[in-house]
Amino acid sequence: MQNHNIQAIFFDFGGVILRTADGVDHAAIEAEWGLEAKTLLRCVYAESRWGEYQIGGCTLDEWNDSILAAMAKRVGERAEELLRAFQDAPRPLNDDVVALIRRLHGHYKLGILSNTIPGMEARLRERLDFVDLFDLIVGSGDIGMAKPDPGIYLLTAKEAGVAPEACVFTDDRAEHAEAARGVGMHGFHFTGYEQFVADLRSVGVEA
Repeated sequence: MQNHNIQAIFFDFGGVILRTADGVDHAAIEAEWGLEAKTLLRCVYAESRWGEYQIGGCTLDEWNDSILAAMAKRVGERAEELLRAFQDAPRPLNDDVVALIRRLHGHYKLGILSNTIPGMEARLRERLDFVDLFDLIVGSGDIGMAKPDPGIYLLTAKEAGVAPEACVFTDDRAEHAEAARGVGMHGFHFTGYEQFVADLRSVGVEA
């Protein structure tokens, strides 16, 4: 029997619906290029203007330029080639999670809550055939707030018309799930499909 205390379930995108945080097999590219582990993470996120870009603080070109500058420190004139390899890499979905979303549709309000670049919903509609299963899509780049800011969780619940206490949120980053709990949501650290199903069942969701 459905637990009516839970009315909405929100998913992070990268690392939950996508198999990895940005969908890309970083290790495969790093191995091909002879790069140290975590090099791509550092170039694309830690040493770039990603923090600004994910809340609309700089343009796509400015973000890309900052990535290229970080990559150039490692591969010199081949930086543009490396960036293209990253951009063009396959981004496989977590098929079990997609199947779960299809099962939950119609029983709960469903949403995506993601730290991402502006225009998320339009990009997803171009790529995915199941976007209409979601009642709302909240991307940090479109609202100027990013997880773990409490405001982005409260805004998502408000947009869904559901109290935070009646919401589930899952994220592959533990601190983002913890922040959801901080505003009253049932926040679960996503470590895999089976674990998340168990988490849902723990709050009465038939999954």
